[in-house]
Amino acid sequence: MLVSMVMAVHNGEKFLQEAILHTLAQTYTELEFIIVNDGSSDRTKQILDGIQDERVKVIHLEQNGGAANALNLGIKEANGQWIAIQDADDNSYPTRIEEQVKFIQENPHLVGVATFVRCISGDDDVPDSVYEEYTLSRNYHVSKKEIRKIIFWGCPLTHSSVMFSKSAFWEVGGYDPSYKIAYDYDLWLKLLEKGDLEKVPKVLLDYRIQKNSLSHKNGFETIHEIQVAASKAVYRMKSEQKQHPPKVMVIGELETCENYIQKVAPLSGLEVTGIIDKNSSNFSSAIRKIRNGKIDAIIVLDNDNTSKIIRRLGTRYLKYNKDYYILLNTL
Repeated sequence: MLVSMVMAVHNGEKFLQEAILHTLAQTYTELEFIIVNDGSSDRTKQILDGIQDERVKVIHLEQNGGAANALNLGIKEANGQWIAIQDADDNSYPTRIEEQVKFIQENPHLVGVATFVRCISGDDDVPDSVYEEYTLSRNYHVSKKEIRKIIFWGCPLTHSSVMFSKSAFWEVGGYDPSYKIAYDYDLWLKLLEKGDLEKVPKVLLDYRIQKNSLSHKNGFETIHEIQVAASKAVYRMKSEQKQHPPKVMVIGELETCENYIQKVAPLSGLEVTGIIDKNSSNFSSAIRKIRNGKIDAIIVLDNDNTSKIIRRLGTRYLKYNKDYYILLNTL
């Protein structure tokens, strides 16, 4: 089957040529490579215009519209049934696509497949060894069951390692350009409504971490977008059976609960009917409201008491990722 590798790049001259060389060295032959230059002002355009390979199609955008918009444009031009994402500062191993295609053929129920990654440094003053623990965490959740279990608590997939069904991608609306950072996380949540995601349990990508990347510079904004995307997913799940906006109660640090009510819930469509402090020993009001249908879910904003909260809710026969959800949190 034809696979389209799609890259969006903005001012990525430092590692771009290396990423392109690794992509073009793939052992899988039924491949096209679409690169969208998202309004770069450095040498990105010159580098891309110097490529002489018939498998490569370059699209130059005059204005920087964001990665989600650029990727959507690239995927519109793709002829492949499956889309493999390639970031401009990461390196795919030669057998990456070959291994992913084989995995999909063996697991035809999947809508997407990622891989294990090795985290490497994108900064001259930071050694690769700093990211060894991060590598372990990136590769921790592997199976479709593990990915579904953790998906509301954080992102278990590395964007540049994922290959997904193009038809499923468009069915869920593609990347949402309103997200500047968590557009990939939002996509995984939407794709999981169509089918399963899993990982090839092999390291097939070097994932480069840079201190000046958007997700590392803007930690609070990253968490905000993750909470919004997760809350929208809860809204979609709960509104399928309801005739009203889903109602929830929120448990966590009072400060972060207030932030959630003011800045996250209004963007998701969820109606917050009350909050409970993380230190409370009494969650009976929330549990009672779940059971009698007064609320549709409990949102737990991750905190230092999360494990205790999970135990309390679980012993009342509430189901994880059905009756209550744990969201990644800033504090």
